Amino acid sequence: MTQIKKSTTNIVNSRLQTAGQAPVLHLSPAEELLRRLLLACRESIVSSKNDVTTLDMWFVGGWVRDRLLNGQSSDIDVALSSMTGIRFGHALENYLQKEKHKYLDEARRYGVPPVISKLHEMKKNSKKSKHIETGRFHSIFGLSVDFVNLRKETYGEASTIPQMEFGTPEEDAHRRDATINALFYNLKTGIVEDHTGLGLHDLAAGVIRTPSCPFEAIGDDPLRILRLIRIAAQLGFRIERETMNAMRIVELRQQLCTMVSRQRVEAELIKILRGKNTFSAFQLIHELHLYSPVFYDALPCTEDERPSWVLWHPGWYGPRHSEWARAFETVAFLLGGGPKTLRKILLQPEKMDDIWMLTAFVPMDLDQLDDLAEREVKVPGFVSQSMRNHPRIQNYKDEIMADGSFPGKLPRGSLGMLIRTCGSTWRLQILYALLKDDVDQLGYGNEKLALIMQWSRFVEYISKAKLEDAPYVKPILNGHDILALYDLEKGGPFMQQALEDLVRWQFTHENATKEDAMEWMLTQRETYNV
Repeated sequence: MTQIKKSTTNIVNSRLQTAGQAPVLHLSPAEELLRRLLLACRESIVSSKNDVTTLDMWFVGGWVRDRLLNGQSSDIDVALSSMTGIRFGHALENYLQKEKHKYLDEARRYGVPPVISKLHEMKKNSKKSKHIETGRFHSIFGLSVDFVNLRKETYGEASTIPQMEFGTPEEDAHRRDATINALFYNLKTGIVEDHTGLGLHDLAAGVIRTPSCPFEAIGDDPLRILRLIRIAAQLGFRIERETMNAMRIVELRQQLCTMVSRQRVEAELIKILRGKNTFSAFQLIHELHLYSPVFYDALPCTEDERPSWVLWHPGWYGPRHSEWARAFETVAFLLGGGPKTLRKILLQPEKMDDIWMLTAFVPMDLDQLDDLAEREVKVPGFVSQSMRNHPRIQNYKDEIMADGSFPGKLPRGSLGMLIRTCGSTWRLQILYALLKDDVDQLGYGNEKLALIMQWSRFVEYISKAKLEDAPYVKPILNGHDILALYDLEKGGPFMQQALEDLVRWQFTHENATKEDAMEWMLTQRETYNV
């Protein structure tokens, strides 16, 4: 059992024992003020003699889960029993016309942001996976709040777009992706409600399962495969066996291609990349043989097309599948115990989502990128740059290490121009070259470590040569300086080459002054025929 799972068990079990199987959450000042505001608005609605005679409200989903785990969340979904989210949002704005100042004063006393933003209406839009009207306030006392009605879903035979209608708390809970996301916090009673009967148990046990039959739940919307993977990785939980068995069914995985839009897959993938444990998520994606539908073939097929042939042959998943696994496992090794210099320079924390994404393209080539572009699949710009510059990076690394010594004999000017050509993403491009080299060499043990150490020395060479900022180095002379030096009134085609040569010279002559540069440029005049 992981440390995360042990902590989870202790926290949730403690809450259950204290509350007699009905946990009571202790709200933050902002959350408590929000609860009081919503209950007051509810009383105003119900007592106004309109068609809403009863209205119950709950905080639902991830907020309840995270608070039970002693986590914090600034995003709250509020479920309503008898109003749509947009309608309630308008009612709240009407209520605040008279009462807003009172709540803002209380917010100041509590030390929470005295802010209540305007209502943002989110209409139904099935193309963007918005299947229900939502009323959103980007900030109420510093919290982002979405209002939606309780609902039940029904799916057609060949569509992941559900038909929505008002539902009960039980129906709403059972249509959610996981039991631990189907917990409700009742605003009136302050009690956590578990309408699936499994949510609190699974939270304590560190288990991910669907509230309804997993084969039906995933069949209704195959994107739930990725959602469950993301939640399991994020929390360090295990996926329950029957749910995992459903995720393994070839036909359900195929439906990620045939039933789910690329836009929805990419949105879920981005959440995985930005999550706390992308490596574990990738391990699950690899174990379930989902490389192709997630990264390459996740597009709806036309009537006369079939999904990728790889998906129709479950016994073999192609070299891309295993090469990707090697790439992301190498990144995990570098993060956990690789050479310090390499880790510090190449694996910058703020770029980790790009780094994990990069691993997915290691098995591909430029022709396959063109194929993806034709199918309007988004490919980050640094990926194509990495592929194009990979041969040069590999050659420069090999040249530096050619005689086995360190540092090698590669001129600083040549290496500086290489980094400059790569641009601001040069770290990602060198990492790509390392991963590609590792996949090509297929070394293990000491052989793999030796290859990684070579790349570490290459990166160290760049650092010691003070070339990390090479893409941002400006010519010590500008165009006007060169024109004046050559006694010219206007430039010409030579100017771009002259400035590039000047930057290369600067890399070679690290401590040169402007006067030194002018003297050198005079010696190059005949080269440019001016």
